Amino acid sequence: MRNPLIFTTMKPNVVALDAGGATLKASVVAQGAPQHASLLANHVAATAANPSAVFIGQTLRDHERKRTNLRYVRPVERSVRRRSGDSSACQPLFYKETDIWSHLFSKEAGSRRIPGSLSDNMGSDVVRWLQMLNVDPAEHSLVLTAPLLAPSIVNESMDQVVFEEFGFQAYSRVSAAEMCVLSYSEFTEREYQASVATSKPVKRSPTRKRRKKAASPGAGTSPRSREDDPLRFSTSSCHLVVDSGFSFTHVVPVIDGKAHLPGVKRINVGGKLLTNYLKEIVSFRQWNVMDDTPVINELKEALCYCSMNFDRDMKRYHTDRQQRKHWILPDFVRSFEGRVREEPAGAAQPLADNGNDEQALEMGVEMVTVPEVLFNPSDIGIHQAGIAETIVQAVEACPEELHGAFYANILLAGGNIKFRNFQTRLERDLRTLVPDEFEIGVHTPSE
Repeated sequence: MRNPLIFTTMKPNVVALDAGGATLKASVVAQGAPQHASLLANHVAATAANPSAVFIGQTLRDHERKRTNLRYVRPVERSVRRRSGDSSACQPLFYKETDIWSHLFSKEAGSRRIPGSLSDNMGSDVVRWLQMLNVDPAEHSLVLTAPLLAPSIVNESMDQVVFEEFGFQAYSRVSAAEMCVLSYSEFTEREYQASVATSKPVKRSPTRKRRKKAASPGAGTSPRSREDDPLRFSTSSCHLVVDSGFSFTHVVPVIDGKAHLPGVKRINVGGKLLTNYLKEIVSFRQWNVMDDTPVINELKEALCYCSMNFDRDMKRYHTDRQQRKHWILPDFVRSFEGRVREEPAGAAQPLADNGNDEQALEMGVEMVTVPEVLFNPSDIGIHQAGIAETIVQAVEACPEELHGAFYANILLAGGNIKFRNFQTRLERDLRTLVPDEFEIGVHTPSE
């Protein structure tokens, strides 16, 4: 459908690899083979005592549970991959991106905590085992996502890794935004055809207005006219991808399956910045957690949410302590995951532990101020527009006759869209900025 050369020139067995800033997501596409996704943290670590020993995957997870003093190195910094041996920004020389990929292509199994689970103790009921790909690169082709507008030297270095280090049969470097549109278009088309077959209406965005239908000369609307709806996601040629990930937030207009580069906008706010901001707040108000990034990141994902009335929520958490939440920290002896303390209704909320050796962080305004940075980066001194304003800027950089199609087909991607109320808040903010004659359709892919 879109980017046809990618699929017509590839071999039957294909490895699809999304190299994000936080995680690698990969799957093998082969005829007759069951499909499953493998996830691996996109970083390595070493100890100061032995920097040549690199820890990856489950081995790294075991050292984290032992509270080993680790030094982390990421191959992707601000969406650009580091070259092997790059010593800039005090990066150690031992790092090689091939180490992470080699581990991903192996058959070793690893554990991963199920998102949203808040069970305590050893976590046997919140951990599932994930197999690595167990593939031979020489027998497969590779489809790899690459950042937009990356320097040519970065892409050339990646080409060398793919062919010389791993020996893939064929290789295609694609844009993540284009692949999101392609994948979600196929999904929505299947959903639409199923709804037509069962005569069920297609789900619409809560803020999306219904277009006025012209008077039909016949008894009703023909099935053909319904299928040719130019603003339905799978039939539209214009889409707007909002990718809010680990290092940044990109807004990418996609026309006929290709990114429209003049309209690409970037906000320097991502999950990493939000986690660091939360660490600073907690360290200033309660305990020093600057070295506990995994713990605070877990806390952020569990408790933070996008406020629909920021001023009201700020006042509520300031004046009523019973509205606040308490996050019990792991002790790394009996428990390795944090969890929310369950308090009886109407009970007083203590700040310190409650006598059973539990240490808990009290969370109030922090739960809303951290995600608010996505919509108002100026709150922390970043002089950039928020997501809603950036979407309008990206659309206005495209041909005027296509504006309606872009607003009707906004696709969300990236880990930050999992904040509670994210889509609803974005739709509300957009409605005040977008002309009334344009529909607003925001789509969030399912897991």
